[in-house]
Amino acid sequence: MASCKQVGDFLGQLGAKAVTTALPDPAIDRLGELGLVALCTPEQFASVRQQLASLDAQQQALAEEQYARLQADRELRQDVARDHSVLFHLHGKDRQAADRQQEAAARAREQAIDADLTAKEQAFNDLVARRAMLDTMTPVGARYVGLTPAGAAAARDLAVRMYRFADADFDAYAAQLAQIDRELLGLAASGASYFAGLSTGIPEADRAYLWAISVGLAKSQSDPQVGGPRFLSAYGATAPLSHNTENRLMASEILTSLPGPVTEAMPLLGQLVHDVHRAGVPHESALGVGAIVLFGRRADGSFATENVAGFLRLTRSFESAALLGIVNQPAEALAGRFQAFRGMFTSWGYAPSEDTELASAYLAVAELAPGEVDAKLAILTRGLLAYLQYPLVAGAILASIPTLEANETLNVVEKAYGVVGRQAVGLSQTELICVAIRMVHGLRNELVGTLDATATAAAGAATTPRAFVPRPMFLPVVIAHGAYYSTFSGVGGVHPGHVHGLPGGFGGAGVG
Repeated sequence: MASCKQVGDFLGQLGAKAVTTALPDPAIDRLGELGLVALCTPEQFASVRQQLASLDAQQQALAEEQYARLQADRELRQDVARDHSVLFHLHGKDRQAADRQQEAAARAREQAIDADLTAKEQAFNDLVARRAMLDTMTPVGARYVGLTPAGAAAARDLAVRMYRFADADFDAYAAQLAQIDRELLGLAASGASYFAGLSTGIPEADRAYLWAISVGLAKSQSDPQVGGPRFLSAYGATAPLSHNTENRLMASEILTSLPGPVTEAMPLLGQLVHDVHRAGVPHESALGVGAIVLFGRRADGSFATENVAGFLRLTRSFESAALLGIVNQPAEALAGRFQAFRGMFTSWGYAPSEDTELASAYLAVAELAPGEVDAKLAILTRGLLAYLQYPLVAGAILASIPTLEANETLNVVEKAYGVVGRQAVGLSQTELICVAIRMVHGLRNELVGTLDATATAAAGAATTPRAFVPRPMFLPVVIAHGAYYSTFSGVGGVHPGHVHGLPGGFGGAGVG
């Protein structure tokens, strides 16, 4: 197959109907098999053009038949009204029977006319579609080639990925994108199953929060029949530790992801809630922070409570301190990156808030530096501003996918938005984009870095390569409902409205 650069140039030239460099015939045939181009011989092209010569006449004849059908329907309704009138009941039985027989025959004629008219309308519409395709076609070698709508979309998608795939084989590239599309569809379908169970079990919870959590659960536990009841059990078990729904949702998603029964983790979580409260986390936020610390349990069974206490002296964002505290990186370097990002946001004109703290924490634990990501983050936040009133945290999450350039990242988010929008009926545009970001988070770097989809699966994991895999990194649900007094922040004041959750799939080392 031809390279992505060659295919991209060819599709672009087709769109402009000015093909100067044609692909080899086998490559064009392959694009036809993929539905990206339409092909026809000169004989077929001439035949369709001949059929189109009578298109205007067919349209006029069809309009006349449709009008005649309306007239016949109006006359039949008048006859039916007469047959059901008082006068009709004064007629003799023979006359009534004859009238009914005439009415039945008229209805049968109308049904036959309707069937014929439907067939003619379909034939006319097919001819109109052929004319539209013919208008896109241009001679290429010994045949005509036209760009299909799918081909136009593929050309746009390829344009934003050309920086990585210019020399790659187009078939391999197309296979990877198809893999991502399948997984997005699978995540949305599994998330819908989770949502059905969670919304029934926790009717008081915000639907957007439950959808975001459902996507996270779909990543970590593909079977809703297992993960759903486990989550509901965890949610019920956290009731004595907090009356705050958002904290309970966050903690329950963590508990669902951990190995072992929920009941075994609850005593540890209760102790950690007490410990982080003593370290300076208010009671209303202690459950969420304690759950994060539980997730970051070290290999020797100990917890990073002291690390969290140390980072609480650096940031008044409780969740940011918890995230920084449990990540297995040198504390001094981590603190330096965190402060550098915080300084960058200040230079951009952002006032200190939970958002600037949390965005700084996400980028810091991703081992990025401001000079490596500032331009990318600026593009992402501007792109998300069309959907989110407060795009900084969401932009930071997307910027932490290190091998994707900004426009490609937004392109994948757009795909996820379309996929989940067909499932999550009733969510607002803002809520859908937040759920889409949660779907995209965790895009596997091995696949986006190369076209080799044969990477060895992790021990105990499915053997089928997956584009989206669990990542040991926290992710907020970032559902914006305006502003509120954050129960997760010690920064003070009103903060952009987003509740923080965690991504599905907490497997892997790197925390502790």
